[in-house]
Amino acid sequence: FPSPPMAMRQVSLQAVKHAECPICFEKLHVAPCGVFLDESGRRVSPDYYNLEAAREWLRTGNGHCPMTRRPVSAVREVPDLSKDPDGWFEVVDLDGDGKLSRAEAISALKAQLPLDNAALDAALVDPQHTMWRTWDADGSGSIERSELLAPNGLAAYVRRTFEAAQNKTAIPDMRTDKAGWYAYWDEDGSNSLEKEEVVRALIKTLGLSRDQKQVFAMRSTVDAIWPIFDADGSGSIERDEFLRPGDGLADTIIATMQHG
Repeated sequence: FPSPPMAMRQVSLQAVKHAECPICFEKLHVAPCGVFLDESGRRVSPDYYNLEAAREWLRTGNGHCPMTRRPVSAVREVPDLSKDPDGWFEVVDLDGDGKLSRAEAISALKAQLPLDNAALDAALVDPQHTMWRTWDADGSGSIERSELLAPNGLAAYVRRTFEAAQNKTAIPDMRTDKAGWYAYWDEDGSNSLEKEEVVRALIKTLGLSRDQKQVFAMRSTVDAIWPIFDADGSGSIERDEFLRPGDGLADTIIATMQHG
């Protein structure tokens, strides 16, 4: 697939990391998801999207995939694995070769099920990972249809073993707890946030995910003020630059939102 522009590539990396829609940053597993198709009915990218966000993008956008920029003609809903395994397999089989690679299988599971994404990512990069070897019973390096619903197959295994705990605390209010807000979103403890991490955090903090006009407006706002704080063009902002009283990024964002 063609490489997307840098900004969208960064969005995709953030979305994939958190199993979220690259358009609206909604968790993919909480609602039906879809994929973009070209006029021949083939998928135009490996990405998954919130179904309604994808349909809205197709209806109001420029007719191209937001990630690969390839022309799109339709959105196909990804079937429920437990209700339509054959339909699920057909959609997830990105290259149409009749079997699922590690990347194909794991990206689809992350999109549809509330699983431990870190554990799934570990299986993605290690072909000898215990989880992958359990799914790929014949050791072929891919998952065939017969292996999908086997008693110890992919579907049964992930549901039984990797149900993620939903216990994350509420998002701090940036207006009254800037340091807490920053720490909440600095998930790797690096004391640095990339621009698209800030965009994602603001969209989710303010509950804008389902309003595409608001999503684009927020991204434009951050794009407009970001160069003031990212003087070296690194694409990231340090904690002290974010928290600096009066003229830090946090106070600038708060002021922009209040007067926008």
